[in-house]
Amino acid sequence: MERIGRNIQAVTKLRSEYEHEQYINDFEKEFAEYNGSGYAIAVNSGTTALELALKAAGVKENDEVILPAYTYISTALAISNLDAVPVFADIKEHTLTLDPKEVEKKLTIRTKAIIPVHVHGNPCEMDGIIRIVEKNNLAIVEDCSHAHGAEYKNKKVGNFGIGCFSCHTTKNFSGIGNSGLIAVNERATYERIKRMLCVENDPDLTLSKRAPCRMDALQAAILKAKLPYLEKVTKKKRSIVAKYRKALPEGIQSQQEEEGSRHVYRDFVVSTENRNELKRHLENAGLETKIRYTTPLHLTQYYKNLPHKRDDLQITQSLFNKLLWLPISYALTDKEVSHVCNTIKCYR
Repeated sequence: MERIGRNIQAVTKLRSEYEHEQYINDFEKEFAEYNGSGYAIAVNSGTTALELALKAAGVKENDEVILPAYTYISTALAISNLDAVPVFADIKEHTLTLDPKEVEKKLTIRTKAIIPVHVHGNPCEMDGIIRIVEKNNLAIVEDCSHAHGAEYKNKKVGNFGIGCFSCHTTKNFSGIGNSGLIAVNERATYERIKRMLCVENDPDLTLSKRAPCRMDALQAAILKAKLPYLEKVTKKKRSIVAKYRKALPEGIQSQQEEEGSRHVYRDFVVSTENRNELKRHLENAGLETKIRYTTPLHLTQYYKNLPHKRDDLQITQSLFNKLLWLPISYALTDKEVSHVCNTIKCYR
């Protein structure tokens, strides 16, 4: 908190637009270095990050972009906001991540990009996705909204394509309110996105559905102060999950990591046929649980009329009534973690 306070005080003393810009630039460089990326661009939300990345990747009206239906709706809205077409593919049952084999089934001559969503902080199987994009000359726009610091085969997510991060209050790496980041490794892509941030440089901005989208210096100050502690947050969450897993009784499965991955556990999600019963059991012991995603995106009111077959996403649909979010805050004390573990062990 002291570090955050110092950074906020520093921002209040900035007197010109140039000084604010320089402060944000400094934060961008620090995040790029942490993430092992060539460049980072600070924006006002994760949704904006996705939209700008898709536009920079050349996605235009009526182009198709493949993504999982198991994700927050912003992933799909970023596509729709460009008047492109979301094409939903199924996920793997145990990792909840986009299945490359299912992606291949969705390819058409209109496919322009793939959005692998590193859902709950678990990196997708990127080797399979990379093979598809290289074979078909497609773009990768990674949705890393949950996955700050997550790794696939010793490489941080956001470096397999254009990486898009949300820094919303609920994320492991969070500001106050909403903000986001874009990670890129190609200079030309970096400059293309930077031009889009300003109306003077991007005439399309005045005609588009998005507002000016630069991160403000206050958000940068908070994130700049928190960045040195991100690895500590990840380590704590992974430690909590290790204890939870040992406590899970038969019949309750947790999300599994992809081979060669480092999951950062923005969420700890379990799957059980008796979700509502488990939820009541935990809540009777004073433990808060959540059901965050209530409808697969391809069945929502907005997207259900797209030309897709509902039975194409069998795993996605089968899981929606089984998944439950357990407490996973890095602020949990050892006593609180033990209480969760003991309560889970007592289930049935």
